[in-house]
Amino acid sequence: MRIRKHNQSDDDVEVSMSPLIDCVFLLLIFFLVTAMLKKPNKDINVSLPVSNAAIEIDPTDGTVIGVDAKGRFYFDGVEVTRMEMRSQLHQISQIDPSQSIRLDGDEKAKFIDIAEVLDLCNFYQINNVGVRTYDESYNR
Repeated sequence: MRIRKHNQSDDDVEVSMSPLIDCVFLLLIFFLVTAMLKKPNKDINVSLPVSNAAIEIDPTDGTVIGVDAKGRFYFDGVEVTRMEMRSQLHQISQIDPSQSIRLDGDEKAKFIDIAEVLDLCNFYQINNVGVRTYDESYNR
């Protein structure tokens, strides 16, 4: 194999600038167009509602599900496992899905445990669920 010798010297090599200038202008046009398409901030300054009162119901009415600070579940005052609670809620949904359920959650209970009970009630289509809050007259 023979190596060809070129008669050109290294000083005679030129790089064409026109493709480089075209790329720069295309990038400039791209960034200008995308900057013009930016949508304005759509945040609305509103005051969100605050709950001033809760609906009072008879505390002895319906089934009571409790969640303590350690994540233990109670069904009508008796400690149950997650699976037992699921089966109890499934039975309620089969017998009377309109039965009222009161959820008593400790203030230090994890939200995920409270959400799990609410999720199960929703899954079994038990819609009459209330969350008990602190009441001066009842909690004396």
